[in-house]
Amino acid sequence: MHVDEAIIHDLDRYRTEGYPWAEWDLFRNEAPVYWYEREGITPFWSITRYADVKHVSGDNETFANGEGRLRLDLAERDTRFWDGYRERMMERGWDPNEPPDFIYTDRPVHWDMRRLVAPEFTPKAMRSREESLTLHAQLYATEFANQVRNHGTADLVEDLAVKLPLAAICEMMGASPQDWEQVHAWTAVLFDDPALMRFAKNDESKKEMRRRMFVEFEDWIFEQIADRRSAGCTGPDLISILLRSEVANEPLTPQQLLGYIRVLILAGNETTRNAATGGMIALLEHPAELDFLVEHLEEREVIDAGVEEILRWTSPVIQFARVCTRDTEVNGQLIKAGDHVGIWHASANRDERQFAEPYRFDVQRSPNEHVAFGHGAHFCLGTHLARWELRAFFTAVLPVLTDLQLDGELERVGHLHVGPIQRQMVVRRDNASTKS
Repeated sequence: MHVDEAIIHDLDRYRTEGYPWAEWDLFRNEAPVYWYEREGITPFWSITRYADVKHVSGDNETFANGEGRLRLDLAERDTRFWDGYRERMMERGWDPNEPPDFIYTDRPVHWDMRRLVAPEFTPKAMRSREESLTLHAQLYATEFANQVRNHGTADLVEDLAVKLPLAAICEMMGASPQDWEQVHAWTAVLFDDPALMRFAKNDESKKEMRRRMFVEFEDWIFEQIADRRSAGCTGPDLISILLRSEVANEPLTPQQLLGYIRVLILAGNETTRNAATGGMIALLEHPAELDFLVEHLEEREVIDAGVEEILRWTSPVIQFARVCTRDTEVNGQLIKAGDHVGIWHASANRDERQFAEPYRFDVQRSPNEHVAFGHGAHFCLGTHLARWELRAFFTAVLPVLTDLQLDGELERVGHLHVGPIQRQMVVRRDNASTKS
């Protein structure tokens, strides 16, 4: 295959086969900074090597988030997103040119917004949440083990992986447990997959269903804001904190509050659940690695190393995009002001220049300086939350996995930004042997 024939944006490929590892290998070896011009997607410079990904991610002045292209997507989906967003904003009488959330901004605005809740995502803050995360993880692992024991089978995604990240971010938001399942549904419809038609009412089309649920989600957020205001905004939850906060001596506007709360819920929900699911699948496919972690279950540093390898291996955030603000060079290639740039985190995490035997799943890998959380000014705000969640999750789940094996095909959603796993069934080993 020649680089000019390689395709890395085909959503059907992501859905049916997963990440295009072979194509990324090709680009890293032959064209690490490549002008990617293909039908159906706005052209961009494709950045696939680890060192170049870190360079572009770390230079926020030259490669900006706030110029309109934050993530690579198909041109039609880009248009649909922006048209739908602007239409909803105008219906509310708001500024259609206001960024959807603070991720679409650069310093100093980005930092001014980010710092409002940053103290709630530090290691110190996570230590205060550790007991809750541990109790939730143990509860969900026990429920899952009982389901497998009683029925012989279960889904790693809906029956287990979705639960802890959803509970954690909803608790931080101060949302009632009665709302958690609906929040999960609202976030799920952001991924344009035919299976989501289960949420449709009457004769709704997919477009009508998704639009309705977008509006329902936004209305729910405003109900949460109203509840916090009626209580005096004194609580420790993230929504109350944002309501008490100011930027440039001004409170956040309703539009800014909506975008901020929405992105925190989405980011805190989707990516960690995919790392958890992908990590369980990797461990079931590599039983020696699973056995090693189970044998060292009480050693936190061993579990933490396993979590880091799971993050590298699964790379739940596939890529981000930037817009070049001034002529510059990356790896000897001239990139001009105004050009779009795509930085492939998943490819960087398989770069043999950085990782020895990158296609070997090794829970003892050290060092393991992956870029699963990005790099630079936009380094993931929820990094510590994700790590604490995954530590609690796998500590509780690892013993359960030893009696299981994968059953049936892995079902994915075709998406370019994150790698949603929709379904992966497992069975007890004794049930599998009986079936055969």
